[in-house]
Amino acid sequence: MSEQSSPKIGLVVKMIISQIVFFFVLILMLGMVSYNYQKNILMEQFFSNSKTIVQVYAMACADAKEARDDLMLLAYIERMKKLPDIVKAMVIDKDLKVQMHTEKAEIGKVLQTDSIAVRVVTSGDFMVQTYKGIGGDYYAFSMPILVEMKKVAFLRMDFSSHSIGMIMDSFREKAVLAVILMLILVAIGVYAVSISFGRGIHELSMLSEIISTEKFDDVSSQKIAQRKDEIGSLAKVLFNTMQTVKSNYASYKEKITYNQRRFNDFLRSIGQYFSKGVMFLDQDNKVTYINAAACNILMTAADDNLGKHILEITRNAEFMESLSVSSTKPNQMTTMEITSLKTSVAVTTVQEESTNEIVGTIIVFY
Repeated sequence: MSEQSSPKIGLVVKMIISQIVFFFVLILMLGMVSYNYQKNILMEQFFSNSKTIVQVYAMACADAKEARDDLMLLAYIERMKKLPDIVKAMVIDKDLKVQMHTEKAEIGKVLQTDSIAVRVVTSGDFMVQTYKGIGGDYYAFSMPILVEMKKVAFLRMDFSSHSIGMIMDSFREKAVLAVILMLILVAIGVYAVSISFGRGIHELSMLSEIISTEKFDDVSSQKIAQRKDEIGSLAKVLFNTMQTVKSNYASYKEKITYNQRRFNDFLRSIGQYFSKGVMFLDQDNKVTYINAAACNILMTAADDNLGKHILEITRNAEFMESLSVSSTKPNQMTTMEITSLKTSVAVTTVQEESTNEIVGTIIVFY
């Protein structure tokens, strides 16, 4: 074998080392991005769900205050105590005196030394405060309780992110194992490919540059595509594929939009065949379909409901609680009896498993 045809081992070794380092950094970065993305998604869902819970129970407590029904107020506090990730919940007046609390021993105390409670009263608006607790950060959500547009008290609900921490710990362990396995596979693959194509290192480098710069009509790119070996075949396939992708992208995007519109029309059309009350909500809890039976149950007009947020249609505390509970158990049917509406409801929050994004909510009254 002549010196000219022999693979340049020095270059091959350098390519192996450089590519392993490159893929290590790339995989590490992708892992970090994936980890942060997953955590941000969970935290956004956590804040969104917690905010909805506080808003719903603040309105419910306002009804109890207006009716001067302490038993109803106590019942709401007991319900709050059973919610996931709840640390404590309380109703305090303008003088920082605890009127209701998930811990009965705290009722009647004055929270003058509690800086969070002081900020709740002095702010007088919805706010979220963070403080260190056992096992991680706690989040204090607060909102004024309004009766006839007057602030008569304040609802404070403290949530723990402990469940999110447990999920992320499990995710991190799996991610580390996946990174190690991927690095091993990358190292083996890079070594095999580098040895097999040692003679074509220069051509592969040029091919990479052509693809990245999209200079498919360059003389050098045409020369590579005319090769009779595997590199030439690879170049032809890549060039043809890139040209096809570029030419079909607009058409493909249009088809996706068309299919999405057809799916939404289909989703609305099947609802009319249900004899029971049926509602469909999108990822923002806006109504995409509601039939007449569901309108009667929620005591809302049958017209002009599409596109409205669910809170614009009903603020029933029990119904909102069913939505909140379902959001913590995606892709599972949650059933609950709603005594105030004299019905029961089955709620399923649909979540895309690959991205953990909420697709929508299916609600059936029975």
